[in-house]
Amino acid sequence: METFNKHQLAMAKEWAIEKLNLAECEDLTSSLDTLSFYTFSSLPLEILYKIFDICDLKDLLSLSKVCRQFRQVISQILQQRYRYFIYNYLTFKFTQNLNDQEISELCYLSGSTVERLRFSTYFNMDLLKHIEWKMGCNPMENLKFFINDNFKQNLKYFPSLKELEVQGKFIQDQTIMELAKRCKELHSIRLLDGDNRWLWGEYLADLENIENLELKCCRNLDPNHLLALVQKRRLKSLNIVECEHLKDIPKMQNLCKNLTNLHTLRLTAFTQDPKFLKAILNLPALKCLQFFWINFMPLNFEENFFTELAQNPDKAQSLSRLKFENDRYYIEDETLQQWTDEKYAIMRENVCINGQAWQWSEEVFEKISQTLEHFSNLASLKFHYCRLLNYDQLEKLPQLLIGLKDIHIYGSPRKDDAQFKSQWLEEAKIRSDCHLRFESFLSLKEALSLQDEASSRQFSSYYRREPVMRSIECQF
Repeated sequence: METFNKHQLAMAKEWAIEKLNLAECEDLTSSLDTLSFYTFSSLPLEILYKIFDICDLKDLLSLSKVCRQFRQVISQILQQRYRYFIYNYLTFKFTQNLNDQEISELCYLSGSTVERLRFSTYFNMDLLKHIEWKMGCNPMENLKFFINDNFKQNLKYFPSLKELEVQGKFIQDQTIMELAKRCKELHSIRLLDGDNRWLWGEYLADLENIENLELKCCRNLDPNHLLALVQKRRLKSLNIVECEHLKDIPKMQNLCKNLTNLHTLRLTAFTQDPKFLKAILNLPALKCLQFFWINFMPLNFEENFFTELAQNPDKAQSLSRLKFENDRYYIEDETLQQWTDEKYAIMRENVCINGQAWQWSEEVFEKISQTLEHFSNLASLKFHYCRLLNYDQLEKLPQLLIGLKDIHIYGSPRKDDAQFKSQWLEEAKIRSDCHLRFESFLSLKEALSLQDEASSRQFSSYYRREPVMRSIECQF
């Protein structure tokens, strides 16, 4: 067996003798010393499995062609390795050194049991050169076609696929069409990165069992195609944040008429028009609603939203949790970025520091306060990386919200937090109990240092405010 080198055979023999207690089995031990195809094929399946399991992928694909027994064992190994299948042509081609036929063979051997798959549309200069050599013409023009076409050819090997995640921005409608033909059990599609411009949604309605769609920053998503989808399929979850062509009140009203089974909706707060807000809040099965908007937008969204929410008896009574959050704006290829916990916390703090502060004035707080009495079952308030309320406003919340049990402020620590928390605990003895928590991954000293650095940059001619993505999430 030329596929096995001496090191691999030595490891296999050592494992077989020591782990399976075969030292006293002279015939089998002798066979392991002089491995051949015949002795190999007669080995117990457990030993054969362990030997193959130490082989690299390219060796396994070669060995799978030797005989049916090898193929069955190797298929089991690959199905275990690729239960969560990452379909990345760059890795296949330039890291694992597989050709297109070997990629198809891998999909054939492992794909029948795959239920979750991540399809990467990322590329690099090596892939561009490869496409230029293989297809000619301008490689950039052929790039998105090539990546999708290679993936489409192998979708027939994933009949049990249920969840698809997409990295990068190159997924096309033709790929969705092939998914509809080959992957009948598919119920979830998530675009992990922003700025997709090549998906219009033409074949989304053909996905027979689709329930969950996350299409954030899908710039050219056609409202008519999305309408055809919701008229035909029973969507449960939908994310259409920053989908430009859906920032239209009549189109959203028409869409909402067909979202009777939707329990989760995330979208852009592009207007505070009551007609738009009413259409959203009237969704009968809605359990989670999250609005996003960029801080530069001239909206008075919060005041209008809470006014409409208070006027909807069903949603007002069932509102149990609210979360306010500042986050960075979506960027291209964001899933390529690797974060440690500390670096991620620093990034989130800097987003808040460098962006325009999100803080309710007394006038805004007073207006929203008048609606809070309608939310009698609101038990939890969360503020993530935003200090929306000052201490005086925080202190008034338990009187305004009779069911409030927990206020959680995460990130953006302040000097007086500890003193206010101590005062809060003292006053809790004489009023209704509401737990207040301040948490932060960074220490107060570290957070203040970031603020000082930002203050010094304000005097630079290159300084500019960064966009911040704000959001309000409601749980009903």
